[in-house]
Amino acid sequence: MSNPYQPAGGVGGRLPGTLGPADLDGRAEWVPLRRPRDLLEALAMRLGSEVDLARVVLAVLAPLRASLEGEPLGALTATLPQDLARELADADLNLNARVRAPAGAADYVAEVSRLVLHPPRRAAEYVRAVFAAAKAVIAADALEPIARRLPPDLAAAWRAAR
Repeated sequence: MSNPYQPAGGVGGRLPGTLGPADLDGRAEWVPLRRPRDLLEALAMRLGSEVDLARVVLAVLAPLRASLEGEPLGALTATLPQDLARELADADLNLNARVRAPAGAADYVAEVSRLVLHPPRRAAEYVRAVFAAAKAVIAADALEPIARRLPPDLAAAWRAAR
């Protein structure tokens, strides 16, 4: 192209920052994304900023608290901000007293749906997002102990989350 790109119909000269088709460099390399620092940051990358991330994390992880007691729960809470980790780990919270432990995946999604006050379809999306975000920030050697503590159908969902 011999003439530079000039937007038509504008008043004045060329607008700063406008690029024409010949000005683009197709050889530019992709910049790798940095690894998220904690579970909330990884979850924000998946769900965006419109969602109450703390509420979603508590709703997804609180029903699993009893089955993950010990090191698996410690691996999860280590990826959370301190106040949220304390709220999840505290056994005497009113929230935990009202949370029912799931017998299977259907019960679990229904409980998450009740806690986040969204339909089950959306609750299932939240579960997949939290599982995948947790797997992105937890050390690789802690992933399988978490799966072993979950009910079989939830363990399958944990392993399949990406």
